[in-house]
This record gives sequence, structure tokens and C-alpha cells, in this order.
Amino acid sequence: MKGDLPLFRDKEDVYAFREHLEALRQSGSNLLVTGEVSQCVTNRASRTLFGDDMNDRKRVLALTDAGIATADEHFPKNVSYDDSSVWLIDRGNRRRAMPEAASSFGDELPPLDGHNGLHELREEIVTAIGFYDDDAGGVSPAELRLCVDSLNYLVDEHRLPAVKRFLRSVGAITKGVRGMAHYHLPMPDDADLVAKLSPLFDARIELRQQNGDDPDHRWHVPELGTTTAWVDL
Repeated sequence: MKGDLPLFRDKEDVYAFREHLEALRQSGSNLLVTGEVSQCVTNRASRTLFGDDMNDRKRVLALTDAGIATADEHFPKNVSYDDSSVWLIDRGNRRRAMPEAASSFGDELPPLDGHNGLHELREEIVTAIGFYDDDAGGVSPAELRLCVDSLNYLVDEHRLPAVKRFLRSVGAITKGVRGMAHYHLPMPDDADLVAKLSPLFDARIELRQQNGDDPDHRWHVPELGTTTAWVDL
């Protein structure tokens, strides 16, 4: 379970896994984050996936039900939701935060009045990604990071086919700028819903926390037909 254990027994599997992850970084990726864990563990996973604060990242955070109180907990140290490199969509508390340079988009976006659907959420995510890509004259691979927390709320609100269309569209836009997106679905990895949504993603990251220990995680990579060992998150 702990971090001193190898990901694989075979070194060739380790090399293949690392090469695959690097390919996802270069071409863009969509990752499904599963596991029946607390919001605290979910936030910790996002801090890792959003990337450290030492590199220039553009981060888009869409909270469907978590609320603004947890927004900053998704980001690495020294990054806040009111930074110019962050675009926050908080449906739960009907608030948003965007770079000052993007303030002109505010009049074009629908108000977060509790009546926003998947179409409105998709449009704002696309607007945010487009803004950062245009502002940079084209973002670098893995520079754009997106988090949607969580899919549970979207599935509760909408029919599954509509959620799948939303994920396909947002996933394609993210890959179009070679970004990296992760989507939280805090339920057991063997749940039926996970099986239904998994084909839309490049890989799954399964989280767990046992008996109050530090949380750990493992990867499921369908393209390689493999699952890693559990290691520290």
C-alpha cells in the first residue's frame, strides 16, 4: 500500500506506464477519479493533478456542489481561486471568479442562479479554456488544467446520455489544447456508473483511505490493460 512499494513487479511495465503518462501529458488527457473518499482526500488529489505552483499553469475549477469554502483547497500552495491564472465556476454557491482581463466575458455568461444546466456549464468551461489559450497565443502541453468536482451531482440532475455528451464535448475541447482534465466521481471504482463512464476517459485514478491512514491511490490504464499497485497519494 505504501509509497516504497513498486508500481509494477516488471520494470518493463514501469517504463511502459511512464511513457504512457508522458504521452498523455503531451497530447492531452481526461482522467476519471474514483473512490468512496472524503472531500478532504478529493481536494488532496486535485492539488496533485492541478500541478505544482512552480510552473505556469492555467487552472479551471468547476464546482458542481462542493462550494466556495473548499475552492482553495483544490489548489497547490500559493495558488488561490482569485489568481489571474484561475477561473472558478461555483454552481453550488452561485459565484464565479475569473481573471480581470476576461471580465468582458462576464456579461455574455449566464448568471449562476441555480437554473444552469449542462449546456451552460459546458459553455463557460469552453469560454475559460478559450480565453487562456488565446491569451497565451496557444498554451503549452499540460499547461491548461481542468477539474470538475463532482460528477455525482451532474448525474443526479441530468439523464446519463446528456452527461456523456457533456463529457465528450468538454474532453475534446481539453485535448484540443493539449490540456489535462480530471473529473471526480466519489464512489467505489467497481460501481456500475464508473463502468458506464470509463470508456470516455484515458485512465482512472482510484483513491482510498483506510483506518485513518494517509490516503493512497492506484491507476487503471485500459490502453495498457494494467492496474498499478497502491501508492501514497
